[in-house]
Amino acid sequence: MPSRFREGTFEVEGSRVHYLESGDPSRETFVFVHGNRDHCHSWDFLLDSFDRAGFTLPHVVALDLRGHGDSGWVGRERGYRHEDFVLDVVGLLRHLDKDAVTLVGHSLGGSMAVMFAGALPEKVKRLVIIEAAGPYGRTEQEAPELFGRWTRDDGSDTVLTYYATVGQAAEAIRKRFPLIPNRAAMHAARHGTRLTPHGWVWKYDPRSRNPSYSSFSETQVRAFIERIDCPTLLVYGSDSGYKESPRFSRVESFRNKTLVEIPGTGHHVQQEKPDELAAVLIPFLGNHS
Repeated sequence: MPSRFREGTFEVEGSRVHYLESGDPSRETFVFVHGNRDHCHSWDFLLDSFDRAGFTLPHVVALDLRGHGDSGWVGRERGYRHEDFVLDVVGLLRHLDKDAVTLVGHSLGGSMAVMFAGALPEKVKRLVIIEAAGPYGRTEQEAPELFGRWTRDDGSDTVLTYYATVGQAAEAIRKRFPLIPNRAAMHAARHGTRLTPHGWVWKYDPRSRNPSYSSFSETQVRAFIERIDCPTLLVYGSDSGYKESPRFSRVESFRNKTLVEIPGTGHHVQQEKPDELAAVLIPFLGNHS
């Protein structure tokens, strides 16, 4: 993240939420929201690409969602549903005293942004959704089991993984997402881990690995999408499997949309092909006040 960025925090439901910002807060705000088990620094390479292209947004905020990055973890009585993350963005707008913003979200952050824009369309000027199309639709049969898994919370999915070095953590990222370049994996691990007496461990709350128990049905998710009336840019990587996802059919439900494929990239477009992504985003985001 360029040195011009400064840190800020606010509270939502008793938890501290962390963000980085740059620019003039009195001007139009562009909020960048990361994916699951990621953090605000996942946008660093894209923002560097903006700089190299001579493109500057008036006010940028990169958010750490609850339970991620340098934000606080929530208590066991609360969870990490898309609905919960929406409240983080609501809290951010209240903290910044903003009526409306442009939202840029990747993966979980993108799906959360879909829910936010559908519930509160008057608060979103533009929407960029990268490798997302809203949360998975749940059947009536799935909802009780998922809810029970969260409320039981026996720790079976929350075992911490320790690494001897940050490099080993980066290797774990590359093993799961081999298309992420080594440099980007190291950057993600450097900002996404903390040192403990047992070794380096991920900053994110391990409970975030549980499947979301958001219980919206497919019909309900599409109802959110149909309420979005702002210009929407949907971006995906050619090698991510996005088009094969059962959620891809939702793209047709976005009314004011542009769909763009970035060749030769997987799920983490902003880290794998930041220059190519910047070239797509700059014309879309450039008409700001």
